[in-house]
Amino acid sequence: MTLQDQVKKIIETHQMIARGDDLLVAVSGGPDSVALLHLLSSLREDLRLRLEVAHLQHGIRGREAREDARFVAELAAKLGLPLHLKEVDLPRIRSAAGKGNLEALARAERYRFFAAVARERKLVKIATAHTRDDQAETVLMWLLRGSGLKGLGGMPLVHPLDGNVEPGRRLMVVRPLLCVSRAEIEAYLKQNDLSFRLDRSNQDLSFLRNWIRLKLIPQLKEEIDRNLRARLAQLAKLIREEDDLMDGLARAALDEMRTPEGINRGSLLGHSKAMQRRSLRLWIEATRGHLRGLDFQHIEALLGLIADGPPQGRLSIP
Repeated sequence: MTLQDQVKKIIETHQMIARGDDLLVAVSGGPDSVALLHLLSSLREDLRLRLEVAHLQHGIRGREAREDARFVAELAAKLGLPLHLKEVDLPRIRSAAGKGNLEALARAERYRFFAAVARERKLVKIATAHTRDDQAETVLMWLLRGSGLKGLGGMPLVHPLDGNVEPGRRLMVVRPLLCVSRAEIEAYLKQNDLSFRLDRSNQDLSFLRNWIRLKLIPQLKEEIDRNLRARLAQLAKLIREEDDLMDGLARAALDEMRTPEGINRGSLLGHSKAMQRRSLRLWIEATRGHLRGLDFQHIEALLGLIADGPPQGRLSIP
């Protein structure tokens, strides 16, 4: 099976992209995103896709970043696709925020830009080039940070983007390469004689993901399992499926807890601690619109207030 056939099968199996869909393809110029753009372009006629390209410069790498943007612009033009380009000053943004992980800030800026372009151009889906190797790195990263099941489940193949404002046209992020290895991507690029750009910041070990990719995973593969990346990706899939099952049970429990004013304390506390945490998170997400900034300790503090706090007690959360 060719990589094109493999990706098409992934798309169909997971109902990721429908015929006639309008997609914004996030392209950095690196090998993964170049492969994704070419693969989707090769499927354009078969699936009747409308494709547009987005590229964000983070304002970090100077001339190299401008060369990346020029490369992506030429690639989009060669394929006859509209290009959307933006440059931000990420160091200034972090300085203004006063804190924040540079990787997380960069990710937030990218998705903010992608969402703005998609809404302006009436595109319903945003395609990113995350691979199975990225999935393995994500699982290890969240494990080291002490994440719960949501983090250990890694990245889903399809998920809605935060902040959707049009109920009938939710912006969805799709990852057609998430079941594809980086080695398969490299072979595809070589086979099709496709050029790409390399980001030297990906060698900077001060970034946790880079350290995991370049140091931790090679050592674990050598000492424990040469198929580590595939096994971690499989683990993430199993965790996501079980997490989805638990979420379904929690939503049913939450429906029973709801009152016109909020949720019933006695009903909430009648469930196991695990179900209390999950139900409370779902209720907060539905009420607030997202869970950003809300960590395990905040949920535990809230449950402590609900169980043992004074009747008119208050607690400040993000």
